[in-house]
Amino acid sequence: MSDQPLLSKSPIEPSQNDRLMAALGHGLTFVEGGIVGPLIIYLIQDKKNAFSAFHSLQSLYFGLAFVVLTLVTCGLGAVLVIPYVVFEIIATVKAYNGEWYVLPVVGKYALEKHPPPQGVEPTPSW
Repeated sequence: MSDQPLLSKSPIEPSQNDRLMAALGHGLTFVEGGIVGPLIIYLIQDKKNAFSAFHSLQSLYFGLAFVVLTLVTCGLGAVLVIPYVVFEIIATVKAYNGEWYVLPVVGKYALEKHPPPQGVEPTPSW
């Protein structure tokens, strides 16, 4: 068993459960395509925990942006699938490590809805 408590005693440090739910918000993208999985995690975590809600919401926004871009460009946006996957992998790992990692373009909107606690600086991807 790990040294990390399941439930965090600090408002700044996410618990192991919070980190797992945040990583699932990103990781489920690889199972179903980036919309349904993050949406389910977000709906479960929205009122419970800002850390996991933030990560699942930005993953949802990222997936929606990718789908819309692909549809609007008649499929040409699909060339961005590799950067999309790379950013989601990085975000999954960083979420599991307890970092407030901000995805490009959409992360700032998720931060507006679920800001980090005072004293915690989000990690930008750019």
